[in-house]
Amino acid sequence: MEKKVFRYEKLKRCTCTLYMTEACNLNCIYCYEHIKGKAVMPLDIAQTGIKSTFERAIKEGIDYVEILFHGGEPFMAFPQIKEICEWLWAQTWPTKYICYATTNGTLIHGAIKDWLLMNKEKFVIGLSLDGTREMHNRNRSNSYDKIDINFFKDNWPEQGVKMTPSPGTLSSLTEGVIHIHELGFSRNNCTFASGVAWDKDEFGRPIDYKQLLQEQLMKLALYYLNHPDIQPIDMLNIKFLTVAAGMGSLHDKLCGAGTIMRCWTPDGQCLPCHLFYEVSKEKGIKTDNIDLSSPCHLSDTRCKGCILEPVCPTCYGGNFITYGDISKRDPYTCMITKIRTLAGSWMVGQMLESPEKYNALKDFSDEELAMTAKGVILTQSFLEDTGFMKELQHE
Repeated sequence: MEKKVFRYEKLKRCTCTLYMTEACNLNCIYCYEHIKGKAVMPLDIAQTGIKSTFERAIKEGIDYVEILFHGGEPFMAFPQIKEICEWLWAQTWPTKYICYATTNGTLIHGAIKDWLLMNKEKFVIGLSLDGTREMHNRNRSNSYDKIDINFFKDNWPEQGVKMTPSPGTLSSLTEGVIHIHELGFSRNNCTFASGVAWDKDEFGRPIDYKQLLQEQLMKLALYYLNHPDIQPIDMLNIKFLTVAAGMGSLHDKLCGAGTIMRCWTPDGQCLPCHLFYEVSKEKGIKTDNIDLSSPCHLSDTRCKGCILEPVCPTCYGGNFITYGDISKRDPYTCMITKIRTLAGSWMVGQMLESPEKYNALKDFSDEELAMTAKGVILTQSFLEDTGFMKELQHE
């Protein structure tokens, strides 16, 4: 097998997000949508957004276009999705494209399932699944048994699932991740809920999230060390070669809002991403003057000098909703990232002793392995030198 070459640049793509509907048939405990209206995306606004995106693709030399159908639960607007797609597929476009939606899965039955099956090469769907039945039901309105999980796995096996741990399910994190592996999904985009107070659950009961997360990630690290053929989730399998390369190597923001991504809303706005629509609805704040063009001015001043910034996720829309400032990061995310990198650096450090054995590293070039080892060492030294290790021990 040809060794892959590490590159910092990404394949050029852009995303046209169509906010199909504000409505949803679930009430997930970490949902950021506080106002669930009944507005639905009209065909003419969708056409404007799609045409604009393809014009941009030609102008900027973009390789392919993603057309993302978003909600709420997007399939509550299935007739509109079908109408938009039939118009889209009847046209000739200058750039390759794909239609995509993430769904809670509960409506994917009957006519909707038949339509997706007929068009599965043109329309990809990803499933939100929060781990075991118990975890998922706690987070997502007792909906586990309303989903035909095999339909997703059998028809889009490479797409995987979106898993979102919450404070109340954190103690089952390892069990939930393993459950999704055992269901047969090849990918698990497991990311923490944002805008959530991690020190208490949905009932207001105190949660020692730091201790729980350490315990769960170490259990998960041992699982991957004992199952070398399984690709670890990105939450633990951190890109330490990016840490080694440093912030100077990043030419793109950590989030594509306002650059790679644009979002068209039912009322005709074009926003940086779907989260800015929540600000628009709740507070009536316009986002016309927000500059998301480059990463140079988007770092939180509190992050200055932190070598983990290149692998620390941030959500500009979430920051804006919570703080009214796109650069101001969630302090829980900072703590969670440090705990993740601590566990991840230990796991990857163990794997580096026999990289050919592990799916996570076996295709790495010698240069990538050397950069990864450097990143692991830098990470562990940083966490030690800044007193983070000692802070955790005294928690």
